[in-house]
Amino acid sequence: MSETWLAIELTHLALDLARRAQAPHRDLPIALSDGKAQGPRILDSNPAARRLGVEPGLALSAALSLAGNLLVYNREPAAEQRALERLAAWCYQYSSAVSIATDQHTLLLETGGSERLLGDSQRLAQQLEQELLTLGYHSRAGQGPNPEAARLSARLGQPAPALNAISAWLRPLPLSALDLDPGQSQALEQMGFRHLGEIMRLPRKALARRLGTALLHRLDRLTGLRPDPQKLWQQPLSFESTMDLAAEASHCQALLFPINRLLRELCGVLRGCDRGIQSAHITLQQGGGEEVFTLRLQQPSRDESHLVTLLQERLERLRLRQPVRRITLRADDFIAFDAAPEGLFPDPENPASNPLDPLLERLQARLGKRSVYGLRGIADHRPERSWQRCSPQAAAHSPSMPHRPLWLFQQPRRCAIEDYRVLAGPERIESGWWDGHDCRRDYFVVRDSGGSTLWAYREYKPEPGWYLQGLFS
Repeated sequence: MSETWLAIELTHLALDLARRAQAPHRDLPIALSDGKAQGPRILDSNPAARRLGVEPGLALSAALSLAGNLLVYNREPAAEQRALERLAAWCYQYSSAVSIATDQHTLLLETGGSERLLGDSQRLAQQLEQELLTLGYHSRAGQGPNPEAARLSARLGQPAPALNAISAWLRPLPLSALDLDPGQSQALEQMGFRHLGEIMRLPRKALARRLGTALLHRLDRLTGLRPDPQKLWQQPLSFESTMDLAAEASHCQALLFPINRLLRELCGVLRGCDRGIQSAHITLQQGGGEEVFTLRLQQPSRDESHLVTLLQERLERLRLRQPVRRITLRADDFIAFDAAPEGLFPDPENPASNPLDPLLERLQARLGKRSVYGLRGIADHRPERSWQRCSPQAAAHSPSMPHRPLWLFQQPRRCAIEDYRVLAGPERIESGWWDGHDCRRDYFVVRDSGGSTLWAYREYKPEPGWYLQGLFS
């Protein structure tokens, strides 16, 4: 099977990292500065800033005079590299071979083996451009028979032909198509060359002697005369992404859009490595501190809509102490994910098919993990000590005692037995001498004047008297 390579050039990566927290309907002017201490200049700007005259190359002082409300961010190469690595991991859901061309902000995917599943490379290129845009990244994609041709295709905006026709495709292209360094470009122009075909006809030794071997090797990689091996990116089994907000968020609902984008990116990474998560940690950095909350799942998942639903539940009960300027999403433990097909009816032997899981997760997101729990029976005759809290999914085996009520009062209530009619009893319980909570009681089933059936006992020690402890109906 012949190779097909897809190149995805992230055309505004540094600027996208600064503006991807901004919802599309908001149109704040944003620009990227080179960060130099002396004479800083604009490297890139969004459409709102360009409409105000803020163009790349403009001095920062001039840009601020044109747009007083301009938001300026300094370029952070380390953040760009981390974003490329995250997106490389995200791309593994479409290819089993992904590499990074850091110097060009480009991702390379071998898609020949995926065409039967994902369709032809041109349609896949359009799909990736659209999906990256939903994550907040602007891109352009190109495809070709080798990585070098795919990169050139992305730059030109036209697909490269098959390998046997690529030389004819290259000849009419201008020299600027190769994006040569200024020295090489100037030297070729001074020698009168304007198109690639003109230098491809030159003797190879003369071309190498005049311009070095780098250009010759690049042409050989384009035409397939020289192999172009790529170092594949090895994806880590963890995820962390940070997003700076263009404006402070004082309300939780303003956090939903940026965190949603982070979750989309995370779920793509999880699909790429065929893993799931059971928890994700979200850090909200505020003025003088930070606030952390966790999304917890009953079973490993990578379902974006599921995580967003839990996020909405969690944000509804979150109260911000201070406005938020930065959001970090972290998932440390990727778990093997078994995407078993769902049947028509839930399988009680399969925990993943438990229909209560989504309900439990939503309740925990809304009420807190400590407020949602199961009950487990304990072998103890004392009713108040015959159960304990456990995980909602834990086995809750307990002996069957139909003569006892399921509902116990939080604290026994003193009563006057003459106000009730005795239906059954007594049942003697005398226990607990070994743990300091010993008791001696006689239990009776009684009914009050309103017709309710209750569980009452007479206490002999430690505090004699009559008490109500449970309710049958």
